[in-house]
Amino acid sequence: MLSMCNRANAQIVSSSKADTWEAIDGLGRKLPDAQKAGKPRKDRFVGLFYFVWHGAHGYDKHMTTLPDEGVRPKSPEDVNSPYDITRLLKENPENPAYGPEPAFHYWSEPYFGYYLPDDEWIIRKHAQMLSDAGVDVIIFDITNGAIYQPQVLKIAEVYTRLRAEGISTPSVSFMINSNSVSTANRLYEQFYKKGLYSSLWFRWKGRPLLLCNPEGLSEEIVDFFTLRQSWAWTKGQEWFADGKDKWPWLDHTPQGYGWHESPDRPEQMPVCIAEHPISNIGRSFHDGKEPDSQHLRSKEGLYFKEQWERALEADPEFIFITGWNEWVAMRFTNGAAGGMLGKPIKKEDTFFVDLYNEEYSRDAEPENGELADHYYWQMVDGIRRFKGVREVIPVKKSFPIIVDGDFGDWTSVSSVYYDDKGDTFHRKHPGWGRIKEYVNTTGRNDIVEARIADSGSSVSFYVKTAEPIIGWESGQAMNLFIQVEGEKSPQWENYQYMVNRNPGNENSTSIERCTGGWNWKVEGEVSYAVKGNELEIQVPKRILKIGSDYILNFKWTDNVPLDGNPMHFLDKGDAAPNARFNYQFIYGK
Repeated sequence: MLSMCNRANAQIVSSSKADTWEAIDGLGRKLPDAQKAGKPRKDRFVGLFYFVWHGAHGYDKHMTTLPDEGVRPKSPEDVNSPYDITRLLKENPENPAYGPEPAFHYWSEPYFGYYLPDDEWIIRKHAQMLSDAGVDVIIFDITNGAIYQPQVLKIAEVYTRLRAEGISTPSVSFMINSNSVSTANRLYEQFYKKGLYSSLWFRWKGRPLLLCNPEGLSEEIVDFFTLRQSWAWTKGQEWFADGKDKWPWLDHTPQGYGWHESPDRPEQMPVCIAEHPISNIGRSFHDGKEPDSQHLRSKEGLYFKEQWERALEADPEFIFITGWNEWVAMRFTNGAAGGMLGKPIKKEDTFFVDLYNEEYSRDAEPENGELADHYYWQMVDGIRRFKGVREVIPVKKSFPIIVDGDFGDWTSVSSVYYDDKGDTFHRKHPGWGRIKEYVNTTGRNDIVEARIADSGSSVSFYVKTAEPIIGWESGQAMNLFIQVEGEKSPQWENYQYMVNRNPGNENSTSIERCTGGWNWKVEGEVSYAVKGNELEIQVPKRILKIGSDYILNFKWTDNVPLDGNPMHFLDKGDAAPNARFNYQFIYGK
């Protein structure tokens, strides 16, 4: 039976009902619905390895941490980094221009840039993406002895504000390894004992969860936490022993599991995107082997898929995913690894222990490269199959909406959808090393609510923003994308129709049909009305080519560039729902 504390954790779900949203990723993989994933299970939890060390150890060269272990101010000498291994390999595969040893190197560029962990825009975006995905807790990596308190407190402060505004965020926990006793003492004294942000603490079996070896800890700390020791691999590992109260963060397929009450009842199991370049287990590893460099399939998530299959079969209470945003690894040349990428190395040869390139990395956060957002959607898929999702209830009633700018006829419509308020937050924050700052001011009309109704011979759409709508006449403010599920006509990212790229006048605007790729042809005019912070559009069914029973998946966007790049849904303007997600409307089924 779940403890009351675990029940409280289970209630931290997306206020926007994100598990009911539909999506198809860039590889054509469709998220499972309630029929395939099953109904929600409140006794299943997902944690995600999360990193806040970026910038705390220097930029162009490795430096010791500041007394508070916070992000280091950049110096005028930081003019070369970030060192991007993927880019360096493309420029010179035989002799990459690596930075000095042991400076941190990025395996590639994050989609959101080479950011620092105290960037509030990043913190908010991560919170949104992870809540939408169904992640219950982020587990801070403090395994090397630093607790990075300024970064942790900044994240906790932002999360607390978001929750106060009714927006979901994950809870927080920590993993300790090196200098476990002193690190646990510092964390307890500086964070938990002070009761800082206690509403964010992830609780397990009645107490805050801490992943840490209990040996040598004080009685006060042992009594305060639910302790589970965590490290990599299980088979033949001394630390793992018989698995009781052990939570591995990484393991070879088929993964072992930690248990608490009984050896035949899995409490926790890891699900990893990849392992290490020195173990030669990358994203393409499957069927017991790593393909040669000519046959890599890095973006498909083959290893991640096998790990999910094993975890779903074992069905533990808690799945620990590695990982989200590690991104950087130190450069070494001391020969200690013995091998890398399946080849022997000698002293003076460069090697990276944890991350190297697109194949040998384990971040699910979107990349500005070939991997794009594929791993985010694969993660969402696995979490849905593990935790279940709510069902989208079909609608059988029509509503006679009149498009006249008087929105009273929308009050009785039952199909109501929500989007996070405040996610048009502007960005202005320094980046890594020579990156002076990142600025994003595209957020404008903050979408907070959408509705849809069958209106007999047409389908009516409604959208509401936090403030009065601006920029409608520009054609770059509010757009509506529509997918008729099951229609086989040409599509762009599964949408057959786009509304308002070419507005006509104050009463009508264009609806375009996709002719393949990012190519559109005007199909006709549709009526609309806008007043204050509300807008309505009505689309004839004859244009959508639908009958009495249909399923529509749709998305509203504001100020998102119309250039054929679906990744812009993540970070430009506003998209409702977020990223590639769509609201789903089932009528008459």
